[in-house]
Amino acid sequence: MKKQLLYIFILLVAFGCSDPEPVKEEQKIVVPKEVDKPKPLEKEVAPDLINDENVKEKLLAYGKDNPETVVEIYTTKGKVTVKLFNDTPLHRANFIMMAKKGFYEGSVFTRVVKNFMAQGGGTYNDKQVDIKKQIGAYTIPNEITRKHIHKKGALGAARGYLSNPDKRSDPYAFYLVEGMIYPKEMLTHYEMKNNYTFSPEQVDYYTKNPGAAHIDGEHTVFGEIIEGFSVVPKLTNVRTDSRDWPHDDILIEKVVVVK
Repeated sequence: MKKQLLYIFILLVAFGCSDPEPVKEEQKIVVPKEVDKPKPLEKEVAPDLINDENVKEKLLAYGKDNPETVVEIYTTKGKVTVKLFNDTPLHRANFIMMAKKGFYEGSVFTRVVKNFMAQGGGTYNDKQVDIKKQIGAYTIPNEITRKHIHKKGALGAARGYLSNPDKRSDPYAFYLVEGMIYPKEMLTHYEMKNNYTFSPEQVDYYTKNPGAAHIDGEHTVFGEIIEGFSVVPKLTNVRTDSRDWPHDDILIEKVVVVK
């Protein structure tokens, strides 16, 4: 009897200490958890770097000197050309700055979901870590507007959801929307869930055209694909793990500012 009780006790301890099965996250756009971000730099040590206090001033100044809006994103699945919006000046300037500094070169797509989106820019090799140290540690104030919604081909900024009530964007991770068509009932569900009201124009669009309606009002859309949308399904229609990370790396080879 004592041996049986001891055996049961060992089993309980073994199963009680095991890790639970991972639960698949809801389809949001978040900064990958598996990537450790460098610790924020102390402002008094490097006052000229970008931080959350001076980010608007720094990015608007950079944007004034770098007014380009057309960018080519070269991936191992093909080239995508995007047009950045001038009325999201902080995100436009930030994306141009990252492209010109070569930040995205050699990074991989960290999350791809068929009929939703492909997310990249959030992995850091030694070169990228060095570039981050030269720029600073910061997030970007949201520039969310109903004028730019998550239509097919939208370019948006990822963000953290925890302790981020202002919906500030991550300066490095971006995504390209593939999307799906939404029944009206589903749009009603997301209105209640997200405390967000779709305009008649949004309802008309999403019930007839692909998009990612369920993250409208949650992320800044700062550009759109103008050429090469056929590449996006090639990015999303691949084998992934439980976190939607592609089994085979899909690289961003380079990002080129065109004009």
